[in-house]
Amino acid sequence: MIKHLVLFKLKDPASAEETRDMLLSMKGVVEQIREIEVGIDYAHTERSFDVALSVIVDDEDALRGYAEHPYHIDPVKKYVRSVSEKSVTADYYI
Repeated sequence: MIKHLVLFKLKDPASAEETRDMLLSMKGVVEQIREIEVGIDYAHTERSFDVALSVIVDDEDALRGYAEHPYHIDPVKKYVRSVSEKSVTADYYI
């Protein structure tokens, strides 16, 4: 299995809850997702990102399918890109 992590620095941290809800809306829609978790940062330090996404998929094919899924691309990715100033990601086997 693979864990896909993404951290988002938002243009306006006030949009964190809406961003969380948009990301969580993939559950049950993007069939490659086995597990999804989204958290909002509470520390608000200089180094903090505002929202964290964790997705577990079966394998590399499932990760590609997730990335290319029409719902992931629009509306989710389209929305998140519009409210984010920066993001970082990591994908690793678990």
